[in-house]
Amino acid sequence: MRYEELTIEGRNAVLEAFRSGKTIDKLFVQDGCKDGPILIITREARKHDTLIKYVTKERLDQLSETGKHQGVIAYAAAYEYASVEDMLELLSPIAEAVVTVRPDSPRAMGAEELAAQVRRRGIPACACESVEEGMRIAAMAAGQGGAVCALGSLYLAADVRRAAEAL
Repeated sequence: MRYEELTIEGRNAVLEAFRSGKTIDKLFVQDGCKDGPILIITREARKHDTLIKYVTKERLDQLSETGKHQGVIAYAAAYEYASVEDMLELLSPIAEAVVTVRPDSPRAMGAEELAAQVRRRGIPACACESVEEGMRIAAMAAGQGGAVCALGSLYLAADVRRAAEAL
C-alpha cells in the first residue's frame, strides 16, 4: 500500500471499485489491451475523470503487489475526501485572504472556481496560474514576519516549499 492510497488489481476488482463509488485517482492499463472488460473499465474511468496511464506489461508487473493484475491496476484514495464546503467552513473564521492555484489533478476544482466560492463567504481571494505566482502574492500580502498557510496535497506542499525558498 502506498501513502494515502489503496492498490486495486484485476479487472473485476477495479470495475467493482468504480461501480461502488470508490474514488480512483489513477488507473494503469496495459498497452494494447482493448478487450471488452478493459474498455468498460476505461469508460468508467473517463466518466469519473480518473487519470488513465497506458503502460507496458513489465511496468504493471513492477507496480503489482499480487502479481495478478490482469492488465489493470488502480490507485484509490484510502479515505474519503472532505467537501470544499466543509473545508471552507473551517477556514473562514481564521483566513484574512486566500490565494488559490491551478491544480494538477483533473479531479480538483479549478483555481478561479475555488476563489469564487471563497469570495461568496466574504473572504478576499485571488486565483493564480502557478504555485510560484501564488506564493509571491501570498508572501507580499502577509508582509514581513506574517504567516502563509498552504493547504493541499503533499505534492502541493513540496511545490510550495520550493517556491517559498526561491523568494
